[in-house]
Amino acid sequence: MKDLNDLMQAILDMDATQRKAAAEAAAEREERLGRLDEEKRAIAQECADRAAASARAAASAAEAANREALDELASRRAAAAQALERAVAEHGGEWAETLYRRTLDRPAAGGEA
Repeated sequence: MKDLNDLMQAILDMDATQRKAAAEAAAEREERLGRLDEEKRAIAQECADRAAASARAAASAAEAANREALDELASRRAAAAQALERAVAEHGGEWAETLYRRTLDRPAAGGEA
């Protein structure tokens, strides 16, 4: 009977030891998972920061390019306006005379058919 009691006690001791080892392993696993989760969050934040910085840089570059394009467009518009003014100064009289002749050469509205 004593052997049976010793055997039962040994089984209970082994069971307790196994449960303790399983609990320690689970706690270690949870700790590792927590560290991995923290690392994952840090990496995600780093990626988000890089993406935000990249987006800001791209927006800044696009803004500068747009500003340059607008300046170029304004310059070309001013040059075209000056060219048009010169053309009007040179040919304005001719154009007015041509329009006057065309107007006189047209039949009157509602007139001959």
